[in-house]
Amino acid sequence: MDHPAKSERYMQYKEMLLEKGFSEAKQETGHFFRQATEQTAFIINLEDDEESCMTILYGFASTAYMAGNEEWFADHGSDIDICPVRNILCVWDKESESSAKTSISDFYEQYKNYAKEAILAIKKERQKEFLSHFALALKPLGFKKKGTKWTRILNSGKALTFDAQKSAFSDQYYFNVIVHEASNVYQQLSYERVTRYGRDIYNWQLMTAEQIDDLIQHALKNYIEPKIEQATSNL
Repeated sequence: MDHPAKSERYMQYKEMLLEKGFSEAKQETGHFFRQATEQTAFIINLEDDEESCMTILYGFASTAYMAGNEEWFADHGSDIDICPVRNILCVWDKESESSAKTSISDFYEQYKNYAKEAILAIKKERQKEFLSHFALALKPLGFKKKGTKWTRILNSGKALTFDAQKSAFSDQYYFNVIVHEASNVYQQLSYERVTRYGRDIYNWQLMTAEQIDDLIQHALKNYIEPKIEQATSNL
């Protein structure tokens, strides 16, 4: 398989990772991993699409992905979208490179001895914390939470639901705003998917607190509050 030429910096990082005991996935260029515990590996994926910035995605993944097929993991490594615990950094100069090395090293030392089950538990806690940002914004507006849906009763027997829908194909989220009959959430009167900067699916573990807040405020201003105001004006 032919791959695009890589920058000098990319090749330097690749050499450094191989020297530190990482393996590169056989069929996925830029996917590196090193065994951590029996069923987990520390992964570092390099993306060299822009000359000004080297994107480094890192985290812990299960080597038993794809129904326990460890050969599959050796061939492909871990896509960052399905890696249970993941972070992202951008390196553009020596200062950010030094900071990235420290962050990645600290992250590895923190979780390197965690078994697969413990890694998955960390993911659940991170996921819970992510969704709590939405709860804090929606509860003061009268929304009540059930699972990953928040619902507010409107007027004339209608309700407004904000639905945090996990993708069926990756560990990412869609956010849907639905007006429906209050007695039946499946009897929809309107349905919109929240889009921001041309995106409608969000890699939640790679979002900063500022990006999460930006998404929430965008959803409130452009999707949720207009529907509440419309329902109020029809009283």
